Amino acid sequence: MTRSERGFTLVELMVTMVVFLLTITAAANIFSSLLNQFKQQSKIAETNIEGIVGLQMLRSDIEQAGYGLPYNLNGINYTGEAVNDVKTAYDDTQFNDGTANPPRAVRVGNNIGFNNAAVTPDAQSDVLVIKATNLGLSAAATKWAYVSNRGALPNIIQPWNNADGAAIPDENLENGDQVIVLNPIVGGTQRVLLTSGAAFFTTFDASAGTFASAFQPVENSFESYLIYGISPGVAPRMPFNRADYYIRTPATMPARCAPNTGVLYKALVNHADGSLRELPLLDCVAAMQVRFGMDTNNDGAVDSVVDDPGAGLTAENIRDQLKDIRVYILAQEGQRDTFYTSPSPITANDPDFGNVITFTIPAGDPRSNYRWKIYTLFIKPYNLR
Repeated sequence: MTRSERGFTLVELMVTMVVFLLTITAAANIFSSLLNQFKQQSKIAETNIEGIVGLQMLRSDIEQAGYGLPYNLNGINYTGEAVNDVKTAYDDTQFNDGTANPPRAVRVGNNIGFNNAAVTPDAQSDVLVIKATNLGLSAAATKWAYVSNRGALPNIIQPWNNADGAAIPDENLENGDQVIVLNPIVGGTQRVLLTSGAAFFTTFDASAGTFASAFQPVENSFESYLIYGISPGVAPRMPFNRADYYIRTPATMPARCAPNTGVLYKALVNHADGSLRELPLLDCVAAMQVRFGMDTNNDGAVDSVVDDPGAGLTAENIRDQLKDIRVYILAQEGQRDTFYTSPSPITANDPDFGNVITFTIPAGDPRSNYRWKIYTLFIKPYNLR
């Protein structure tokens, strides 16, 4: 039998190798594209989760603004609020209400925070300050109770019970919690802070007859006083808790963040020393602006939108006039994508105020390869009155 010993020619081998290489290259490009899209979508999902969690905390705190605040300090001078903390470039004490004035539920630092030159009309971001008793992270700060007189002493501190009559631990103040006590009405004056000498707070004790008598109704008054938790053990420096929201660039930013962005923080004022305890909420933030819907003619509807509700207004004015708080946050979505070019400018507009944020990205700027998102929150404070 005759067998052919003819093999492949060099040209055939080279053609085969070229086809093979082209196929491998195309497959690699497709895989790389899919991997890049997967990474982008993963980071976008991660950013969205951060936004949902972090901004929900902001929303909740705004809704709680004013909760438990006294309307009348009963002549007491508390020691102060925040000190000038080195974490921020501005003076944190400017949001202190003063020791003789009832605390205002909302304060704002208009264009004093994080600076981003690409953002107009206001290059610097706002600082939002919320005051309420239930803003702290401790369990004590989230609880309240009331003490009632029913004729003879001792008075009764009513526990929160379930349907079976058993006390609910997560709802009841614990012995040792530091609390303030408000008399709902004193001669027509609402929510008067009770004091004992120079002390505006006391240590909670649910046992009959052991709660400090200066913070309880007197015998045969048939009155009830409100008790609000402030801290679990540290003596409060103010009769409420305070949370500051601002953007700041930490020493080490997440590697995925675009240039000239920062982190949105919630910072709680420590009762021990007045410093700020920071909680990062959202990475890669470029700007935050806040507006306030006000009812100045007392008809129940917003008739003006302002940058600062505290300018010239008392705590009572804010309770009467503030109807909604509008927060606009410009943040990066996902990570850098060299195959993507961001539209420019990116704008956020208040329906009653006009343009709030315009983010202009120059051609060739590295920030043009990032996706940007405007978070818009319209929030009604439910606890001002």
